[in-house]
This record gives sequence, C-alpha cells and structure tokens, in this order.
Amino acid sequence: MKVLVFGASGPTGREVVAQALDAGYEVRAFARRPAAVGAWSPRLELVQGDVLEWGQVGPAMRGVDAVISALGTGRDFGETNLYSDGFAAILWAMAEARVRRFVCVTSAGTIEDPNEPLWYRTVGRWMARHVYADQRRAEERLHASDSDWTIVRPPRLLDGPKRGDYKIVKDGPAGKSYEVSRADLAEFMVAEMMAMKYVQAAVGIGY
Repeated sequence: MKVLVFGASGPTGREVVAQALDAGYEVRAFARRPAAVGAWSPRLELVQGDVLEWGQVGPAMRGVDAVISALGTGRDFGETNLYSDGFAAILWAMAEARVRRFVCVTSAGTIEDPNEPLWYRTVGRWMARHVYADQRRAEERLHASDSDWTIVRPPRLLDGPKRGDYKIVKDGPAGKSYEVSRADLAEFMVAEMMAMKYVQAAVGIGY
C-alpha cells in the first residue's frame, strides 16, 4: 500500500512519514523542500511540489492508495489559503485518480474547548485567528466531499516521543491538558488511515 503525505517536511509531516515507513507502507512524500523530510528508505519516494499548484498535485496522486495531510503554516499566523485551497487541490486530484481515503490535521482551534488555558483563549485564538478561519473553510470543503475523509484536531503540539495515552473524542475536544505530542498525533493518523473508524468525521485528540 502506498500513502501520499502532504506537508511532509514539517515537524508533524516528518513524524507521519517516519511512522508510516515503520508500519511497512510505501510513502510518497510531497514537499516544497524534499530534502527537509529527513528520512531515507527504499520505500520512500520524495516529490518536490507546491500543494497550491494543481498541476503538481495531480501527478503526485497517481498510483497511491491513501492520502495524509500534515499541511501547516508553522509560525506564520497571517492570512492564508493553504488549508482551504490546498484541500481543494487534493480532493480534486483524489477524484481524478479515484483515491478515496484522506486523513488530515487541522486544529482544536476550529471548535470551542472548555479546557483551553486562559492565555490561549484570550491571546492565542486572536493570534491564530486567520489560520483557524482557513482551517474551518477547509473542513467545510471536506464536508461537501464524498471522499472517505477523517479530520484530526490536535491542541498544542509538543515535540518528543510517543506516550500512547492520548484520548480520541468524536466531534469534540479530547483530554484536559490541551496538548499532545506530534509523535502521538502521527501514530493515530497512520493507524486511522487503515482502521477507518472515523470516516467522514472529525475527532479531537489530546492527553
């Protein structure tokens, strides 16, 4: 089985690539800077491209069985169309290539969470308001799609190893600490890709 990973050079994307390889999958890593993916395997294929360029997304989709998006804006909190237009390009390419399975990450900021720290509710949401607005637009695109999508909404992301004690909640926030490691997030996304427990659903993840 071959999985196409978007945002493969970001901190979450690198975890997804590594864990998909560890799980035995063939991985096609799509990134603007493929060298930053930082992994090597005979089952890894690096593809340079921009998710906003439909002519580059289409060819990358050929021959894959599932798609994982770890797209992110990093520390850039300005106005963006990365998620909404990126998802549009991915969904179009999936339809053209007849690929149905799509697991993607947005964030817990797209919904209300009573466990948000006060600083985040008062400052963090305002800082990231443009990113959250675009993530909501992207989620709307998925809801209008007939693909087998799953949205994963993590809170604050941590570096470090897997803990394995994260919680998953459908259509709501998960956990009380308002944090989860990228390693645990990636583990869940790779597992859910095949488990298909939450098809056409959004889930929260957290400790």
